[in-house]
Amino acid sequence: MTEIFNRLVQEDLTPNAYYVLHCIKEKVVPHKFINKELQVEKLKRDNWLNQDLSLTSKSIIFMEEINGFFKRTKKKTSTDLMGSGFLQQIQEYVELFPNRKLNSGKYARVNAKNLEAGFRWFFENYDYSWDLIIKATEKYVDEYSIRNYEYMRNSQYFIRRQNIDKSFESDLATYCELIKTNPDDTGNPYFTERVV
Repeated sequence: MTEIFNRLVQEDLTPNAYYVLHCIKEKVVPHKFINKELQVEKLKRDNWLNQDLSLTSKSIIFMEEINGFFKRTKKKTSTDLMGSGFLQQIQEYVELFPNRKLNSGKYARVNAKNLEAGFRWFFENYDYSWDLIIKATEKYVDEYSIRNYEYMRNSQYFIRRQNIDKSFESDLATYCELIKTNPDDTGNPYFTERVV
């Protein structure tokens, strides 16, 4: 609302004057508590109204601008948030997880379609690319593969997990930040080769 009043002040329009413009545009008679004659004279003098009481182009443009403040913002689609190839990217992400049951009893891979909501949340809250997400996921899965995936989160909980206080945390975001700030760190202190 403050923005609207600021714009009215910038254009030297009172709320009553704007109301009269609105009534003329909508072909409605202004309420009797408004001194419409006084407002009309000022509007004509300031080039908001023509002599025949029609709206000038200046007033039409300004009224469209003000109406824009009241339009609801359209909810972003998954494509807007995650890019046009997001379904393929999610599938690539899922396939990084082992195709098996974890020690927790849950499967490591969650259906790609079920992950869309999690990734929508992720992209609304973090600014990481799909390339970085894939690298972070590879690092996470590699670290847990050494321990036979013990205590590893499944593909859904790695994106986000809800805490007791209803807040969310994301291990994926942590790993993305790790790789972003230190791209040369492999982070793997274990030997990956088996010595016989």
